[in-house]
Amino acid sequence: MKICAVTTWPPHRDGVALYSAYLYGHMSKNAGINEIIILANKSDSSAPFKINLEKDRCKVVRCWRRGSFLYPFKIFRDVLKENPNIIHLQHGWLLYGDKIHALLFPALLFFLRLLHKPVIVTIHTVVRRKARLYNNRIVNFMAKIAIIFLTRTIVKLSDRVIVHNHLMKKILEESYSLKKEEKKIFVVPHGVKEILKKPMENTRENGAIQILSLGFIRKKSGIEYLIEAFKSFSANYPNTTLVIVGGRHAHDKEDYTEAIKRILANSPKNIVFTDFIDEEKLDELIWKSEIIVLSAVEDCYIEASGSLARVAMYGKPVICNRVPKFEIELKDGEDCIMTKPKDKGSLMKALTLLFKDAKLRERLGCKLKEKFRGKCWSNVAKRHLELFKSVSTRRQRWNNF
Repeated sequence: MKICAVTTWPPHRDGVALYSAYLYGHMSKNAGINEIIILANKSDSSAPFKINLEKDRCKVVRCWRRGSFLYPFKIFRDVLKENPNIIHLQHGWLLYGDKIHALLFPALLFFLRLLHKPVIVTIHTVVRRKARLYNNRIVNFMAKIAIIFLTRTIVKLSDRVIVHNHLMKKILEESYSLKKEEKKIFVVPHGVKEILKKPMENTRENGAIQILSLGFIRKKSGIEYLIEAFKSFSANYPNTTLVIVGGRHAHDKEDYTEAIKRILANSPKNIVFTDFIDEEKLDELIWKSEIIVLSAVEDCYIEASGSLARVAMYGKPVICNRVPKFEIELKDGEDCIMTKPKDKGSLMKALTLLFKDAKLRERLGCKLKEKFRGKCWSNVAKRHLELFKSVSTRRQRWNNF
C-alpha cells in the first residue's frame, strides 16, 4: 500500500506536525506499508526534532507553503505524480495559512476526488456551535456560518473522516447536521508516547519537589495564572521548583513567550522557563517531576491534548483546567485534579493537595497510565492502517464493478 500524507512537518512547530511525525513514524515500521510519501510544508524553522522513519518506506517531500493561495495546486500536482493507493490529509483551521486560506481546503479535496482515490481527512478541531469566537455579534455569526459550511463540505467530500474522540463525532453528527454521514466518521484516539524504561529514582532532600508544565505558550494556555498560583504556593513551600517547557506556536501572530519572559523577570528563581527542548531532555524532566500541570483556558474547541498524550504513560499526577479537551478524557478526582480556568486560588489548592499527599499522587498517576495504556502510537498507527485497507478494498471492488 502506498500512502500520500498531506500535513505540516517538523521542524515546523505546531501540534499537527508533531502528531504526524509520531503517527507516520510508527506507520512506516508496519510491514503492510510499501511507501509513505509525506507532502509537507516548506519550513523556515531550523529547530531540532528527532523522529525515526523507516527510510526505505518513507519519504518527505516539501512541496507547499503555508499562506500561499497555490497550496491546493502544489499538493494536487505531487499527489498526481506519486499515484498513491490512499490520500490522507490532516486538517486544522490554520494549518494551511490564515483564515482565508482555510476556504481553499475544500477545493483541494474536490481536485483530489477527481483522481478516484480514497481520500481520508483527520479533523483535529471541531468548533462548538455556540462558540464565542469574536466579540462583534455580526462577525461572530458570519464566522460560524463559514465554519459550518466548510466542516460540512469537508465531511461530504471525504471518503472517511477521522476524529480523536466520541464528542467530536457527536457534535459533527448533531450540531453540524451530519447524521447521514455517521458511517464515514471514525474515532481514532490521539496516540500516546510509549515508555520503554524508567530511570533510577531521583530522591530529593528536604521534601523538595519539581512541578512541570509543558505545551505551547499561547494566549489560550493561560500560563500566567499558573505562574501567579505557584508564587503563592512556593511562598509556603519554598523547596519547590516550577519548570515551564514550551514556546511559540508556529501559527500565532503574537509571541506570548515574550510576555511570559517579562512576567518571569520579576519572579522567584525557582521558576525556570526552558523554551522548547529535545525529546530526550523532556523525558528526563517528566521523570524527575512529581506533578504535571497542563494549562488551558479555551472552551470553544473540541480537540485532543497533545501535551496530555505526551505525559500520560509516565505515571505522574496531572493537574488540568476544566475545559473540553481535558474533560473528554479525564475524570476529576479519579485520574487527575481539575481546576477552574483562570482561577489562581483553585490551582494553588490543587498544588497544595498533591504536595502534601504522596499516596494521592501515586494513585492518580497510576490511574492515568492505566486509562491511556491502549492508546500507544503503535496501536493508533495499526488502527489507521486497518481503516486505510478497508477503504482501499471497498474502492477497488466498486471500480471493478
